[in-house]
Amino acid sequence: MPQGFVRAFILGSSPINEQDKFVFLLSQEKGFLKAIAPGSLKVKNRFGSLFELFTKGEFSCYWKENKEIITISKGEIIKSYFNTVSNPENIFYFYLISEILLKSLAPNQQDKRVFKLMESILNNRVEGVEINFLLLYFLIWILRIEGMMFNPSICYNCFLKDINKAWVKNNFRGILCEKCKSNEKFTLNTEELNYIKWTEKNPPKNSNIWKNKIDINKMIKLFVKKIESHTESTLKSSRYITELN
Repeated sequence: MPQGFVRAFILGSSPINEQDKFVFLLSQEKGFLKAIAPGSLKVKNRFGSLFELFTKGEFSCYWKENKEIITISKGEIIKSYFNTVSNPENIFYFYLISEILLKSLAPNQQDKRVFKLMESILNNRVEGVEINFLLLYFLIWILRIEGMMFNPSICYNCFLKDINKAWVKNNFRGILCEKCKSNEKFTLNTEELNYIKWTEKNPPKNSNIWKNKIDINKMIKLFVKKIESHTESTLKSSRYITELN
């Protein structure tokens, strides 16, 4: 059985039986991983608080041949974000982010950008960046990484460039100019289109410069709907986010 170490964030867990549980990892080296943590449901277990949501840890694992699921033998906390993630102001946002990652990521997808994105979101929240801006930044970037983000500069239908106001197609696959629009629900103005472009080259720590310039609630709702459309699922955690209700 090959053995190794992975550095990862905890995305969640679920019980298998009375003693063991599945743990879902976002690893730096191997992307999304499913793991079994033997004995982790025992009152006295060797893992302690290692499996709290979005804890960053280093895990000793082994792989069974031809099996996608790994087994965690031990681990240690590199950094705990428990106080930040569990804060009542933040918890439902992080539940939603976790749910999106679990529904979007394919197992063993080796793209380090997702790990770096999550690390940036967590560290910037610790530093005081507003959680709604961090959620919006995350939504846009996870769509971009997964190849599902539309081009905010070109009409999907007639290829007109430099649009000042856009109507988002009802299937969320692109934007339309005024001449091509029909009965679309969501619109994006110039500032909102510029914000999407801005995220390509700028870190989330500077997001507050967009305060009062964009309709952040509308944009969060739009991109949550887009993710639901592409993943063909309902994000249950979204019901607890004020911006989505």
